[in-house]
Amino acid sequence: MAKKLISREEAIIETMPFSREFVSWCKAYPDFAKALKIIYPEKFLTLSAVATSFCSYSFADEVIGVDAYAYRMKRPIFKQDFVINKGNLNKEFILYTRFTSTSKIIRDISEFYKTYGRDNNHLNTHHLTFEQLPNKVKPAGIRAIDLAKRILKYGLLKDDPSRTGRIYKEIVKAKKGDWYAKEKL
Repeated sequence: MAKKLISREEAIIETMPFSREFVSWCKAYPDFAKALKIIYPEKFLTLSAVATSFCSYSFADEVIGVDAYAYRMKRPIFKQDFVINKGNLNKEFILYTRFTSTSKIIRDISEFYKTYGRDNNHLNTHHLTFEQLPNKVKPAGIRAIDLAKRILKYGLLKDDPSRTGRIYKEIVKAKKGDWYAKEKL
């Protein structure tokens, strides 16, 4: 059997501090994964940060904020995709983003605010300035800004599936080690 090459998108998702169930969900639903901003480094840089919260009136659903730096915009900003972990069970996820889709698991961000944004929950958190980032995320924001400057000046390497596969294997190996731990923001 031939080796299956790992895509850049799979490697990016694997490097994120997502649950194993969420990574598996992205593999099972490729359209869901393709709607995440973080897998497009030619436009967005991941902050490798995930913020989780719950709404006061819908406390069963976990809200997962996935931060990215939109560096190609005229005025670069930080953006967030919102993922709902239904019932906080890690069995069903819904992505809210500015992405046109007829899928029940990918919805427009305006629907997120109608459902989870009442009482000013998550108000003004889809587009952020550096100052609005949580303090624990600001160092990652600085790294993203610096990296974006380098990309804009020198360019971005073309995707090399064999190199990506090697990096992916190292990431998976490292994530199984003792050093890897998630910290709630």
